[in-house]
Amino acid sequence: MTKLITVFGSTGNQGGSVVRAILNHPELSKEWKIRGITRNANKPDAQALARQGVEMVSADLNSKDSIQSAITGSNAVFGVTNYWEKASLEHEVQQGKNLTDACRAAGISNLIWSTLPYVSKITNGKLHNLHHFDSKAMVEKYIRQVGQPASFVMPAYFMSNIPGSIRPSADGSHFTLSWLFHADAEIPMLDVPRDFGKFVASTLSPEPTGQHTYAASGWFTPLDVCQAVEKCTGKKCEFNEVPLEAFGGSKELLDNLLMIREYEYYGPGAKEGVRKSHEVVEKVGGWEGFGTFENFLEEIGI
Repeated sequence: MTKLITVFGSTGNQGGSVVRAILNHPELSKEWKIRGITRNANKPDAQALARQGVEMVSADLNSKDSIQSAITGSNAVFGVTNYWEKASLEHEVQQGKNLTDACRAAGISNLIWSTLPYVSKITNGKLHNLHHFDSKAMVEKYIRQVGQPASFVMPAYFMSNIPGSIRPSADGSHFTLSWLFHADAEIPMLDVPRDFGKFVASTLSPEPTGQHTYAASGWFTPLDVCQAVEKCTGKKCEFNEVPLEAFGGSKELLDNLLMIREYEYYGPGAKEGVRKSHEVVEKVGGWEGFGTFENFLEEIGI
């Protein structure tokens, strides 16, 4: 019997990747119907999904009634929230609780939550400004507390965050990459459009695991990034390590970078978590290989 997955943020970065992964999979596309949730089901990108067979529905994460109506009849729900919409930890946590409560009321058997590490706890309060991580982890804690069956997928550092740090020289002869890392620092990175949906789709099993899936395309260093730039552009790329005292960004961004530099982004067990998650994706979904930074640059056309 065909099952139904409801995907929040279906026209966005993460949700869109989930939709494509299922639609393009020879088996999952037959086993699962997709209901896409968006604020406006009439906008062009929502209508484009509708033409591909996705049932598009409007819903608001600020309203439990709206959510419950949208997820009725679903076997699984993929949930993602946008901290930057309000830049408020409290607002994002409430949206996550609304989704959780609606899933419990509707009897959803697998809430797949896009979560992140609980940074303030992992670092014993050393890094306490990374609110868009902690907010999602707080929702995960709530999901577990109320007993909602769930799977948890943790996206790695977005590759799309990096091009802003790659700058052409004044004469256009080469590029520079300036970053708050050592040249050989290994960073778990994710090509969201290409790979994120694979990790989410791998959790579509009869019984949710309640475990973390580490959604990372791979581990890449600043030197790997520069090499990819050189391959894609034919121009030299120089890496410059920015001293901690010279960093001029926000406290939130600083803690984000320090979480990568000092705690491998995910915290203890990061390497093993990524390795096991890759094995699951390849075994369950049959996907082979993940995106590289060179793939990503080719896609965006640097």
